[in-house]
Amino acid sequence: MSYYGLIDMTKMTDARTALLCAQLHLRAAKRHLEKGFSAKAIVTLHDAVLFGMRYYVARHKRCASLAKDIELWDAARLFHVLAHEGVFDDIHAFNRFSLLVERALWQESYSFDTRATVAEVEMMLVKLGVVRSTMPPSQVNI
Repeated sequence: MSYYGLIDMTKMTDARTALLCAQLHLRAAKRHLEKGFSAKAIVTLHDAVLFGMRYYVARHKRCASLAKDIELWDAARLFHVLAHEGVFDDIHAFNRFSLLVERALWQESYSFDTRATVAEVEMMLVKLGVVRSTMPPSQVNI
């Protein structure tokens, strides 16, 4: 079940649902950051990127055929398929982001640059077509 308990994410297959989930998780992560819940926020940002990648794969038939052998919940492999297809310029961006997520979860007091992290996630989501590129930089009040 999703973070909100409203959508069974394991049965999600269509592009529109993935798009809405990515946007919802991005918005929720910003709210978590404003409230000071950095661990919840970073996990929610990770989910936003995962749903964004699922959205991109669902929209593009070529990527869908390349990702057919990949479990769509395997975020690292899915990112590498999309990076190979030229969606992402930096093939190590998701690895760095995943390490940040792990550190935030393992070390409760771990601090990270929230503005830079949100900006990087927003850029990933722009490349995936989840948010518009004309969107202003994140205005999270932290």
